[in-house]
Amino acid sequence: MIKVIALDLDGTLLTDDKKVTPENKKAIQLAKEQGVKIVLCTGRPLMSIYHLLEELELLGDDDFSINYNGGIIQKTKSQEILFKQGHSRDDMQYCYEEAYKVGLPLVMIDLERAYETTYPEGRPSIYPGLPHPIEFITKNPSEFEESHVFYKAVLCIEESLLDKGIRQLPEAFFEKFNCMKSRTFLLEVVPKEVSKGTGLTHLAEILGITVEEIAACGDEENDLSMLTTVGFPVAMGNGSPEVKEVAKFITKTNEESGVAHAIYHILEQNKCEREGVK
Repeated sequence: MIKVIALDLDGTLLTDDKKVTPENKKAIQLAKEQGVKIVLCTGRPLMSIYHLLEELELLGDDDFSINYNGGIIQKTKSQEILFKQGHSRDDMQYCYEEAYKVGLPLVMIDLERAYETTYPEGRPSIYPGLPHPIEFITKNPSEFEESHVFYKAVLCIEESLLDKGIRQLPEAFFEKFNCMKSRTFLLEVVPKEVSKGTGLTHLAEILGITVEEIAACGDEENDLSMLTTVGFPVAMGNGSPEVKEVAKFITKTNEESGVAHAIYHILEQNKCEREGVK
């Protein structure tokens, strides 16, 4: 029986113009009425998804979100942090130095702000130009206290430049961090032990359920860890070939309310299981 459905945002729950379709909203409400918990699982901080939590009525006492690609689990209403794992200042200094060498601009993010580091000449980050409610300031890792914690870093620049830089980064960089593309022009860098999959594992422990009782919907590389962790992985119709390969169910695209289609399928499976129908 599926008790939790985890939803990625971009390319999954959201349409290309960053909206939630009426059909997706209706399906989410039906799932809640049937006792299935809906959890947004995203690389964004809580403040960046608060408007969606309001819109979807996911701000109850027993609602949760997984943010920073699994680096933080929070209660959405109280914003209480139940789990967290972040980067140290030294981690970010190393990340900054290696990225700068290969011409990649680094932005660091903590619980409150995003920090634009000194960019390689002529290589500004695209990231501040994306829609964010978060405040951006300019600051390098060395300017922070040693105890400061960051929850994500991003390398965000035109795709060809990003891919070239990624190929030039040392192998040790990828041994030290968990790196995944969430868009063609955006590489997200989180602690090695952090992923959406580990986030859902921790959430299962918090809720006292197994990961087999969780379903997840995703479309891109940064969703693979959660899809290979949960009991019922769902790939979007617009998802990458790698995502579709690990899925038990391929739904419609994000433009076609694919999340709703997946939720109805899951709820029907739950009904069959309750009634003992194979």
